[in-house]
Amino acid sequence: MDYASPQGYREMEVLSMSPAQRIVFLYTRLHAMLVQARTALDAGDIEARELRLADAAAVVHELAVALDRAQGGDFADRLAALYAWMLAEFQAIHARPDRERLEAVRRIVAELHEAWRTAAEQMTSAGTAG
Repeated sequence: MDYASPQGYREMEVLSMSPAQRIVFLYTRLHAMLVQARTALDAGDIEARELRLADAAAVVHELAVALDRAQGGDFADRLAALYAWMLAEFQAIHARPDRERLEAVRRIVAELHEAWRTAAEQMTSAGTAG
């Protein structure tokens, strides 16, 4: 890997993140992709909309794979179900573009992003307080 390249630098940055920071990073990317998909949908740009939805689906898959069901218990199971719902919504939006449907997913992602960001900050603060 060429660590001097922008891609290599980004990979190093992500690898140096705590697990909580990585989750926040993924939610940040996911939210940005959904905003871009909504913008493309509004503009009638089918190709851009489809690309952003595919990128968003890849991030949701990554979030789903990161779940630790053994430790996460019911919480992890609920997140897995939510991720499955998001993927189904993306498929429905592919088939029949629907701004409201996309916006509903984006709002949930925004709420989850904020919750994970707050949790990561609290974990970081607790780690430095000791």
